[in-house]
Amino acid sequence: MSVTTIRPLWACMLGAAFSWGCASGIIGNGMGETVQFLAPAPPDTELLPLIRDIETIGVLSATNIAAAQSLDIEKVMGRLTDATARGLRNLEDRTILSQDEIRWHFRNVVLDSATVFSDSLQMALRTELDLDGIVYITLRSLNAQMTPVSPSPYGTANSPGLNLSVELELLFVNLHTGERWAQAGRRNSWQPVQSDPVGGNRDPTERQMLSALASPLRQFLSRLAPPPRRQTRHFDTSGD
Repeated sequence: MSVTTIRPLWACMLGAAFSWGCASGIIGNGMGETVQFLAPAPPDTELLPLIRDIETIGVLSATNIAAAQSLDIEKVMGRLTDATARGLRNLEDRTILSQDEIRWHFRNVVLDSATVFSDSLQMALRTELDLDGIVYITLRSLNAQMTPVSPSPYGTANSPGLNLSVELELLFVNLHTGERWAQAGRRNSWQPVQSDPVGGNRDPTERQMLSALASPLRQFLSRLAPPPRRQTRHFDTSGD
């Protein structure tokens, strides 16, 4: 084998060894491997005493606001409640009961704020569904107003839009102790009125309202059930 053939071969071997060493964490401080993973994030320390012994959580929503601008508010609140249940599943070792399951079980009961917070229903939630806590979502206010003009870089344009203002309250109740924690948020949203050729069956106004309601929901979940956090660990493999 010629010298010109040996040199490229050794260069390839050294390059491969160096690449393997960097990937395995060998370069620098001996044998080791760095691993990244998603780990459950704990709730806000202020809320830990409230949910420490909570194992099963139910989700309910309600509003007494009539439909506006052809907007199906009950449908929007149903989607928001489903999103809340998905977010609560970030809580480790907890079972989340959906609104559909609760309403089906109590199908002969009107689950509004007057009944949900009564002693008799809270006892029924504990004994019949084994719930330890509940998240109750209330749409406090909704104001939808059509505007004849829309903002533009040059002032205003003759393009109609929808100015939407919402106020949402989310309340967590410990059904054993009666302790509560609430968080409310108000959001304004303006969007031009336009057709939606690719939006399927979901009305653009519905998406606008969901977008406005998403912000207070995220703030609530970020404290009660924050999303998993990326963590890094270095494992020493020198003893292998």
